[in-house]
This record gives sequence, C-alpha cells and structure tokens, in this order.
Amino acid sequence: MRLPGGRREPLALFMARVALPLLLLVLLVVFSLLRPATFFTLDNLGTVLTLQAVLGVLALGLLLPLIVGELDLSVAANLGLGVILVTGLTSQQRLPLVAAVVVAAVVCTLVGVVNGLLVTKVGINSFIVTIGMSTVIGGLISAYTQGNVFYDGIPPALVTIGQGRLLGVPLPVVYAVVLALAVWYVLSHTPVGRYLYAIGGSREAARLSGVPVRGLTLAAFAGAGLLAGVAGIVQAGILGSGNPTVGPPLLLPAYAAAFLGATAIQPGVFNVWGTIIAVVTIQVGTTGLALVGAPFWIEPVFTGLALIVAVATARYLRGEAL
Repeated sequence: MRLPGGRREPLALFMARVALPLLLLVLLVVFSLLRPATFFTLDNLGTVLTLQAVLGVLALGLLLPLIVGELDLSVAANLGLGVILVTGLTSQQRLPLVAAVVVAAVVCTLVGVVNGLLVTKVGINSFIVTIGMSTVIGGLISAYTQGNVFYDGIPPALVTIGQGRLLGVPLPVVYAVVLALAVWYVLSHTPVGRYLYAIGGSREAARLSGVPVRGLTLAAFAGAGLLAGVAGIVQAGILGSGNPTVGPPLLLPAYAAAFLGATAIQPGVFNVWGTIIAVVTIQVGTTGLALVGAPFWIEPVFTGLALIVAVATARYLRGEAL
C-alpha cells in the first residue's frame, strides 16, 4: 500500500525503523539461549560494550563525510595513527600523556583537513584521496615503528583511559555515549547539521541556497579525522600498547555499521542512533558466533554480508521511503 505521493504507509515505515533493533533483540535472545553460561553474563556484556565503543566512535566519524555525499576510507588508518602517536610519544619520546593526547588528536584532525582540502579545493574524488591517504599513513606508521609494538613505558594513566570504569560502566562506553550525544545534537538540532544533510541531498541546490558547501565538506572531513584520533587514543588505552596493525581491520565493520544504521530509526538517512545500534548488533553477532564455536572465517563473512545487505537496503529505503 502507498500513500499519496508514493510514500509508504506508516506501518511499513515503522517496521523499517524498528527492524534493526528487533534483529539485535533476536540475536541477544538466541545467543543467550545457546550459551547462557558465557554469553548472558555481565562480564561478556562489558566486553561487548567495550569492544564496540571504539568502533562506535570511528563509525560516528565516518558518518560526517557520508552525510555530505563523500567517502573517507582513511579513518581506520587514522585511528591506527592515533594509537601509535599516543603510545610512541609517551613511551619513546617520553612526552607527558596530556601533550601526547593533544598531539595525536591534532595530527589526526589535520589528516582529515588535508583530505578535505584535496577534495574541495583541488577537486580530487574522495575515494581516491582517502584510499591514497590511508596508504600514506600506513607507510608513515611503518617508518616510525619499524614494525615494532610499543609496550614498554606506556603510562598507567593511558591504560586507565581505556580500561577504567565510571560507576561500573567501562570508560570507553562513556566516551562513546557522550560523543554520540554531541554528534546527534549537532546533526539534529543545529543549522550546521541541517546544512550537512542538505549538501548530501543536493550539493548544487545547497550552494544556490547560500550553504557554504566547501567549508562544511572540509569540516566534515576534519571531524572524521578528530573522531578517528579520539578512537585511536581510547584503543591505545584498551590495549595498553601501540600495535602498528590495529587500525585498518576496523574499516569494514565501521562502514557496515554506518550503512546498516541507515536502515533504522531514520530509514534511508545516515543517523547517529541507527549507527550505534548497528555497531552493537554487529558486535553481538560476531561475539555470539565465536562463543557458539563458529569457524574463524565466519566473522568476516558475517561482517561483509552485513555491509552488502545494509548498502542495498539503504539505497532501497532512500529511493522508496523518503
């Protein structure tokens, strides 16, 4: 059934909004029944939430370029850069932790700025720019670390950032919630957020309406860089070390979460809470599969299929439901 103007009837839209939360609920119930002694425990819940917190922050970062119709394939490598900078500067150069955190966040933000400048000023396609930047970052990390893992001399305060708790809640989860609220507020309750969505809807129409398209696109890439850096700092605290290979494997799950999130809450639209629910759903799925003894290759297959289905569903909803 269609409403006048080709829009879907309210029930169909409602089902589209709640399908992903319902899937999460089903996964929780199924894995709890299959492995009640290991899955349905407070320890496992804390582990799942901590693991998804970093991925959630990273996914929030890449939401910003996606909303304006661009790609940032360097966010995961940028996260790895944040990990290496905050651990390397403290353990190798003996920089105070606060200074190292600031440097890591600033450098990762500058990576986003460079991406944005190359896209908006030079006119290079964002796919090319960011995949090239990812390769450059990987090379620089290899040059700085020489392939070594930084684990000696890591400040205890950095470990506390990643492994501490606030009122029993893991600190990474607190950071993710606070950042999600901040990004949600900007996107949903400020002119900047409306302008970003307008750019993604029609760049030329937004420009003709007086929206500073280039400046806000640049800001979206800078925001992605900053959030990737923050995610890297938190990841370094969780690991208690600086591993040069830690960033890139998070790219696919982050994109899967962003596109899967666009099928929920606001179907067809990249949005914060849909993304957060998607992050948790993917983590619950992969954790549950591991606990029931699924082969090691199931996890990447699960994540890859989630991305394919999410992109297809998001395109369908964007074209049919909005």
